[in-house]
Amino acid sequence: MVKAALVTLAVVASAAQAFDTKIINGTEAPIGKFLYTTGFRTEDISDDQCMGALIAPKYVLTTATCVHTVFKYASVGSHYLSGDKDGERIKIVKQTRHPLFDHYQFDFAIFELETASKIAPVKVNFDPVVTPGSWATVRGWGASTGEAYTRSPVLLEADVKVWDSVECNNTVDASFPILDSQICAGGADKDWCSGDNGAPLIVNKAGEDYVVGLASLGSSCAIKDVPGIYARTSSARDFIEPYLSTKPVPTNPVPTKPVPTNPVSTKPVPSTPVPTTTKPSC
Repeated sequence: MVKAALVTLAVVASAAQAFDTKIINGTEAPIGKFLYTTGFRTEDISDDQCMGALIAPKYVLTTATCVHTVFKYASVGSHYLSGDKDGERIKIVKQTRHPLFDHYQFDFAIFELETASKIAPVKVNFDPVVTPGSWATVRGWGASTGEAYTRSPVLLEADVKVWDSVECNNTVDASFPILDSQICAGGADKDWCSGDNGAPLIVNKAGEDYVVGLASLGSSCAIKDVPGIYARTSSARDFIEPYLSTKPVPTNPVPTKPVPTNPVSTKPVPSTPVPTTTKPSC
């Protein structure tokens, strides 16, 4: 098992082909619920690729690895992989990466929409404590088994267990330690996979959904006793919170947390990156 800790960045002939979506061993999500779930499209009725969560009427929270000019539309609230049967398709006018993103940590971005969505946003969790052993849910469009590679036409969901950070560190590749900006979940036969980058990890508190993480890194899909790695929303409060306010968003929102003196990532980044999934095809 090779732990793919850094995003593979490569120039491809068709950037859209780099995002193939799977929720391994998931079941169909209820229609008309979890409408904050968002997919990104190259055209208004094309297939969803990378994912995110609507956190304010004009803002979608996603991963920095999903930032690319190929994405022109956000599909908000749709149960379907493509088309215009339901939900909203809104033009994306701006994509902003977390300023401390280094292709390993702080994997966050905000996509600004041209017009406000009518769908209720999901709440964002800023509590650093997410109880190990508790259950969360990840959703996406894709194959229901690791053997198939055909994407599902409908939204799938899978329940995944949250891991203790120490236990997760003892499980994943030692070259890529789990940091405060990350949270681990999964490790059974259910998982996110290729192209579900940015898929929100959701916990329910007192009847309300909160996004606690975004699908970010991982190894092969749905490997027993090996969790997926998510970007932890509580670590990016200074970056995310301005977009939740009614006040104008700062021109250059920068968190107060300093840049690490010994960054984990040592691999060079190509000059013309195109984001792809960190997980291999399943």
